[in-house]
Amino acid sequence: MRVLEISDADQAAAWAGKWFARWGAEVIRVTSPSRAPITRAAEIALHGGKTRLWIDRALPAGLEAVTRLAADADVIVSDLHPRELDAVGFDTLGGECTRARVAVTPFGRTGPYRDYQATAATLLAAGGYTHLSGDPGRAPLTMPGPYPFAQAGSLAYSVALASVLGASSCATIDLSMLETIATLHQFTDLMWQVDGVVRSRHGNRWENLCPTTMLRARDGWVAVNILQQFWSPFALWVGGVELDGDASLALNADRMERRDEVEALCEAFFQKYTARDLFREGQEKWRVPIGYVQTLAGMREDPQMLSRRFWRGIEIEPGVDAPDTAGVVVPGSAFQFAGERRAPERPPRPVLEGAGVTWQSDEPSLLRGTAPPQRPLEGIRVLDFTRIWSGPLATRFLGDLGAEVIRIEAPDGRGPAVVPRGTAGYYPGGDPRERPYNRQGLNNKLMRNKRSLAIDLKSSEGKQAVLRLVAVSDVVVENFSARAMPSLGLDYEALSARNPRLIFLTMPSFGSRGPYRDYVGLGPSIEPLSGLTALMGYGRDEPRVTAMAITDAAAGVCGLSAVMTALWQRERTGKGALLDLSQSEAMAALLAEEFVASQLSGREPERLGNGAWNVAPHGVYRCLGDDEWISIGCTTDVQWISLARLAGRGWDADSRYANAEGRLARRATLDEAIEAWTAGEEKRALARRLQAVGVAAAPVQTAPEWLNDPHLEARGYFTSLETPDAGRYRTDGFPMLIDGGRGYTAWTGAPGLGEDNVETLRLAGYTNAEIAGLARRGIIVDRPPV
Repeated sequence: MRVLEISDADQAAAWAGKWFARWGAEVIRVTSPSRAPITRAAEIALHGGKTRLWIDRALPAGLEAVTRLAADADVIVSDLHPRELDAVGFDTLGGECTRARVAVTPFGRTGPYRDYQATAATLLAAGGYTHLSGDPGRAPLTMPGPYPFAQAGSLAYSVALASVLGASSCATIDLSMLETIATLHQFTDLMWQVDGVVRSRHGNRWENLCPTTMLRARDGWVAVNILQQFWSPFALWVGGVELDGDASLALNADRMERRDEVEALCEAFFQKYTARDLFREGQEKWRVPIGYVQTLAGMREDPQMLSRRFWRGIEIEPGVDAPDTAGVVVPGSAFQFAGERRAPERPPRPVLEGAGVTWQSDEPSLLRGTAPPQRPLEGIRVLDFTRIWSGPLATRFLGDLGAEVIRIEAPDGRGPAVVPRGTAGYYPGGDPRERPYNRQGLNNKLMRNKRSLAIDLKSSEGKQAVLRLVAVSDVVVENFSARAMPSLGLDYEALSARNPRLIFLTMPSFGSRGPYRDYVGLGPSIEPLSGLTALMGYGRDEPRVTAMAITDAAAGVCGLSAVMTALWQRERTGKGALLDLSQSEAMAALLAEEFVASQLSGREPERLGNGAWNVAPHGVYRCLGDDEWISIGCTTDVQWISLARLAGRGWDADSRYANAEGRLARRATLDEAIEAWTAGEEKRALARRLQAVGVAAAPVQTAPEWLNDPHLEARGYFTSLETPDAGRYRTDGFPMLIDGGRGYTAWTGAPGLGEDNVETLRLAGYTNAEIAGLARRGIIVDRPPV
């Protein structure tokens, strides 16, 4: 496959191209000579393995060269500004020979914000993330790193492959970074839509679970995520039988009322031991979700990542002198093909001559399907064994793209038939009613475009039914612990014996092999192990977590990429595959540039709060009102002058701030001066004024604000779906348009538990009489056991 990456930034297109190059495509990166200088860290982390050309698209000869390059590309991906996309004729670039054109822009190619500028920080502010992180009463914290760019780039990679494999003609895709992060919220939107609650900041704590936080150990910090099922072993560990037997702390609601006391008790215990020792003992002896804050250097020596060959050395082209790269390693992919030892060989690079490139390709075309462009995965059947968040998110994307997704659910997998009134679950109107298992908000959010088969996998008949379904399916996805599927007799070996073309994705917290294979992990305990917490916080001694299940979202998008990569390879080989994905590595892979930069500098990164190491001003500033903030990022001298003139405070004439070095050296003073100005301004109005003069800015939005954002509304991002017991509800949508549409007319709401038992078992060859017999014996159900 040949991929043309047209970009003047190290953003989403760079990430899409990185994954194409990683998995064997030939990637040609076309960049304008006038683009800002690339950092050495970005060059190594994002652009290794690509052929790079500098072409001036403003010149007729340059535009002709881009057109010639596009004519031989299977995929074109670009993150140029919408105006520049129009200038190069993106919608017709490559003609009919190109199978997919993917434009990844901050806000999409249409809508009121189409021409706005953006940084990762302003996107996170507009998308409702920044408001959730940091301490109450202090400035909210921006998640460091390239999260919006990397996630959108990974989606671009996946949807391009889907279009190549499934479309009979070229698909033009308009992918929005803002919509990408909007669709990756876990339950922030549900809290507002269902319960009318605006989720707020709580530092390292989760607002509804105790103890789920980060606390000091003797030499660092540990993170715990103690759900109800983990309380008893955790209490025995930190407080002995006395704490475990304390009925007044037995329930999460009780612990929440005495949160300070519980956390103080835990921290007193933790400070007796090193963070690493606590991690190992908590996992290996007590099997509770605990992690610790890893440094970036420490992660390069982590035994799990080393055993899984996560880190990859850098290949230097012959004749290139690169002493700074000696010993430097780069994060690999968070998923691996079983038995893989190195990346597949890339096709040889063509000879490059003059302003353009010509070549002939004698490679056979990939097989084409007949699926409609907006639903390119129609004809692919997925068996979904996933739970909680990361796995269901991956399979939801597959369903959104048209795959037939059959959720294999345990009879009690959605909870009991009757729950006490007042039980949290994001029930419409706060009322569980007679079928709470079909009204639970998060389940309905994740179960769209899926079918439900509620079946007892512990029974021989249930297992046999699943094996028969496997024989007529393409993909299996599961995110249980590494022990679970083998213990059921449903591991890859058993399933591939029934279907050699089967793609099997396993998504345990730490992957299915290595010394942490059997460790338990959930998003809040995994995040500090991913490297993100080494970067995030108010300063050196004030690390903070995002207080979101951010590693689950990273793993969910990565899971989609893994399946699409395997489907692509199956088209060439005819063989299925076992894919092994680690949730902790999924987040670490998105921090590739940060890992490389720390090695090149020989230093651990500083926690800069809302700052950036290379540009200023870059921060979150107080605005008019209670807890109202704006995110501003000036990445060029021109943007700084525009901001300074708009503020009218004389900064544009101050020689101390005339260049980037001066502004960085006086970062704290400059931020104070800017906040003195912004504190008297309404955040949305100020953001519009800044954008009007070309400065990246966005209000820090809460859930009710981004859920009613006029740009998302204008682009038709949201949709509504019908469910059996929750009725019609508004939901987050698909973050891209494929040939001008999102495919919503074909979408279905979440099914009731076991709603599709009969239909799915017929696919496996069962007769009506056999299906009725399974129902009588309780092998299949449509309500949980009492």
